[in-house]
Formats: sequence, structure tokens, C-alpha cells
Amino acid sequence: MSTTALRGIEILGCDFVVPNEEAIVAEILPRWSELHIGRPAIIISPRTEQDIAAAINLAKLNNLKVIPAGGRHACFVAIDETSLVLDMSLFNTIQLNKENGSVQIGAGVLTRELIRELAGEGYYTTLPGSNAVGVVGALLGGGITHCTGLHGYMSDNALSFRVITAAGEAVDVGADSSGEERRLFDTLRGAGHGLAVVTDVLMKAYPVSKLELTEGKVWSRTLIFPPPALEDVQKLFFDLHPVSEKLNAQISFVRSPPNTPFPGTPLIILSVSYYGSATDAERDTRELFDESFCSKAVKVDTSLVPLANVNDALEAINACGGLKSTNAARLKNLRKDAITKSFAAWFKITESIEDSKRTAVVFHSFNPASATAAGAGTGKHFDFVEGRDRGFAVTVSTWCMKPESHLELANLAENLVKTCQEGDGSVGIKLPNSMRLNENPTDLFGPDRLAHLRLVKKHWDEDDLFWTPHSGSKE
Repeated sequence: MSTTALRGIEILGCDFVVPNEEAIVAEILPRWSELHIGRPAIIISPRTEQDIAAAINLAKLNNLKVIPAGGRHACFVAIDETSLVLDMSLFNTIQLNKENGSVQIGAGVLTRELIRELAGEGYYTTLPGSNAVGVVGALLGGGITHCTGLHGYMSDNALSFRVITAAGEAVDVGADSSGEERRLFDTLRGAGHGLAVVTDVLMKAYPVSKLELTEGKVWSRTLIFPPPALEDVQKLFFDLHPVSEKLNAQISFVRSPPNTPFPGTPLIILSVSYYGSATDAERDTRELFDESFCSKAVKVDTSLVPLANVNDALEAINACGGLKSTNAARLKNLRKDAITKSFAAWFKITESIEDSKRTAVVFHSFNPASATAAGAGTGKHFDFVEGRDRGFAVTVSTWCMKPESHLELANLAENLVKTCQEGDGSVGIKLPNSMRLNENPTDLFGPDRLAHLRLVKKHWDEDDLFWTPHSGSKE
């Protein structure tokens, strides 16, 4: 496509790229996953709010859908010739205010940038478990974090947003707002995809000293087992529950990477992290030191991890490219047989499909008390994080290279999530940040929230300018 094919392109005062037919999408628009991505009509890199307003006007003139891009992990968003991509990477400021315990974060800031900046100042906030994820994008979907047990979801820690609306106007919304602006603020905290262009968010920030970490580091213990130990791993996982508000516990099904002595070997990893002192951590996880249990592990490691590096162990999965996707749900109850069935299904498919070896299944346990209390404090205002009393989560991360492999893995992920939801005793709600392409919005929000969400969307974006998962879908 040439610039002459786009009406009004002269209104842009910032850098942009109009891909031609020879353009390689992975080079001009690298994304974590290559699923559902083609050549967009234009990629715009705004520097100012005025640049964003101009991009919105251009989209209107050419009937394009506006898609803001931060960390570029949203593989559930399809990009094609009708898309105007707003590359928000230049909105990358971080401003910590120690006096009032807050941090202002630009829409282009990645988790690794924020976690290291704050740690260097002796502070932290609620952040995703992946360094490459955009902070604002994660927050708009609610956001489970390492600190959910202590401070609730990421959305519970948002104090205000600055946005550019479909009308091209800059608006600040926060807890002190009223009317439609307050409703927009509430909705952005958990159901914020596609309501406006967020330029920055103000979040709560906490002193690291309050955690009383040993040597200022996060205590971690990891045990790696062969498949025959699954029964023992499950027992220990449930013995830890209900976990301390400072503790996160995970069971992961993975295959050893290519550069290890036995590449492709199926492994079961039981890992915990503790946001408190090492003494308290060992007390709250004493089951993990039982010699009869540890003797079945192929590796046991206990370490103190600098706060700035808590996500570094997963850096390998942040590489762009490949056909990657996630499917996840929060659970009130997790049955033992659901873990057993999930392992059997995961083992079978990763054994039979050669390019599926990097597909993983993770079961997460955390204390939901703080998240539940945060929801109770919303009063008359809409809370868009449902099922706050759910202290378990399951995530299936699929990764392959062939489209036919992806189809099989996508079915695996859907079936595993359903298996975990069966008998849970609560209505199945998936995580917005892990939705699939064309996800049924009733899988993300209950009928009351969905109806309210559509009213907010209609008020702020009546012409459906911004991509959103619930546009035009039925309840």
C-alpha cells in the first residue's frame, strides 16, 4: 500500500510506516506470537497526545480499527489491512513519587523496565510475571501478579488513567471522578481493552522495606521431578493451601530445553516464591523440606533472588515469533484429578507433536483474601474482576511453529481449562489477558458486567473505532 491510498495522511506529524506488499510483518511489527497477524494499513509511532488525536482522525477518514500496542503480547487481537497500529513505545516515562506512594507509568513501559527502575529506588508495585509484557496492557485485563496475595490484582492498584478518547480528547479519570468519567475509570480496571487510548496510568507503589525481605531479596525454592513423582507433587501442592498472603506456589509441566543433557524430557516443577523473610518462608513451606519428598527430586534449589530479577528465569519464553497462545482461568477449587488428567493430556500431545515441546501447563495457588477485600471496597461502583475469592489459576501456554500443530494445541488448551473448571462449584470465568481470538465475552464477564461494559463502550466509542473483544457480539 502506498501513502496515496490513505486519505488525510498529511495530518500526521510523527513517524509512521505504511507497509507495502513486500513488507515482512515480523520485521516491521515484531510480536510475541505470529498468530492472527498480517500487514496493517499503517503503523504510527506517536510522540505526543496530539499525534494520537491525529491518528484517530486518520482512522476515521479511512475506516480503520485503532489498535494500541505496548508489549505486543495480545495474540488474541487480529491485525490486518483494516488495522491502524499505534506503537506506544515512545510513551515510556516512569515517575516515582515516594511521598505519596505512587508511580506514573507510560503506556509503552515494559515490566522489566518498571520493576528494575522501582527496585533501584527501593520500591515495587504489582506487576506481571513476564519481563516483556506491557504494564498498561496487563493492568487493563485485571492482572494476576506475584503480589496478588499482598495487594490484590494490578487493577486494584490503579489510581488514575490519562486517555485519549475516540473524539480525540485527553481525559483524566480516577477514583475521584464522577458520572461517565468514573464509570470509565472503573471499567478500565479489568475490562479496559478498546475503550480509549491509555497514555499513562498512576499506580500505587510500596517500599520494599515493608516486606522485610532477607538481604532485600525474594526467597524462592524450586524442586524438579520426573513424571512418576506427580502424586507426591500434588500432595505437597495441596498441603501448602491455603497459602500465606506472601506466598505463591506453582506446579508446572514442561519439557527440558534443547541445550540440556536430556532435551525434551518431561519434567514436573514445584516452585514457590515468598515476599517476606527467609525465616518465615521456611516456616510456611516446611513441607517442602521433607527428606522423603526431596529425595524423589532430580534437582532442589533454594535461593534469594533480587527483586529486580524475579522474572528473569522465564526470559526464554519472551522471544518474538512462533505460534504462541495462552488459555487460562481462575478457579475457586482445584481437584486433584484435574491435575492428573491435565498431565496425561499434555504428555501425550507433546510426545506426539514434535514442534510442541515448548508447550507448558501451570497451576498457580495464591491467597485471595486481599483481592476479595479490595473488591468489597468498591461499594456502589462496578468491579470488573469477577470471582475474587478464587485462589487457584490454570494457564496453558502453547508454542509451536506449524499451523496444524497450533490447531491441535489450541484444542488441548481449551479442553484442559474445561477439565479444571468442571466441578469447580463456581461459574467459569477466563482471564481477559489470556483470551482467545473471537472469545465469547460471556466467558470473560457475567451478564450484568457485560451489559454495563457495553454501555460504557457506547458512551466513549459509539462508532466502535477501537478494537475490543465484546464489540458486536451477543450476550
